[in-house]
Amino acid sequence: MKALRYFAALAAAALLAPAAAFCAASALGQSLALNRLVTPNGDGFNDTFVFRCHNPRDSGIDAKIFDVAGREIAVMRVKRIGTTDFYYDYEWNPNAAGKAEGGVYIYQVRVETKVYKGTVIVIR
Repeated sequence: MKALRYFAALAAAALLAPAAAFCAASALGQSLALNRLVTPNGDGFNDTFVFRCHNPRDSGIDAKIFDVAGREIAVMRVKRIGTTDFYYDYEWNPNAAGKAEGGVYIYQVRVETKVYKGTVIVIR
């Protein structure tokens, strides 16, 4: 039964997140999800979801994670602030604040007037 839920989550992610969800270049530069499959098992590899924003004007960034029902479950935290390259890394740790279950989640990142969104799959 667990395998069936896993494959259902993968199928849902494929339908909800076309290739464009990797975020095309914008007037602000290249912003993109660095990983969309998260395995928060503590091995130091893909334990968190990271979104990299190109933000040369140092604009306010709003980065959130939602469940598939549309409920906000987390606000992404700044992992690394850009220096000379103007990139900001925002991170979501599924093990923080209530330990998110395995499944499909939606990210939404706003930088000025541009909105990036797509799916993240948490595999437990």
